[in-house]
Amino acid sequence: MSLPAAAPPPARSPLMTAEEVAAFLRVSLSMVYKLRREGKLRCVRVGALYRFSPDVVAAFGRGDGATVHQLPRRKG
Repeated sequence: MSLPAAAPPPARSPLMTAEEVAAFLRVSLSMVYKLRREGKLRCVRVGALYRFSPDVVAAFGRGDGATVHQLPRRKG
C-alpha cells in the first residue's frame, strides 16, 4: 500500500508585504514606508495594507529609477 501524495505547497503571493520588502532591501520597515510615501517605491493598497510588486522592488534595489514610480491616485 502506498502513501498518498503530498499536497503541493501553497502558491506564493505575487505581491510582497512591507516586512518582506524591508528584509529584501535590508532596510528598516519605516524606510520602506518612507520610500512609499515619497513615491520612490510603487505599491498597491489593499484595504489598510500596502503590497509591493517583486519586480518593482527588484528594480528599486538595482537602482533602476526608470521603472520605479508612483501609481496615479484614484479620484473619488
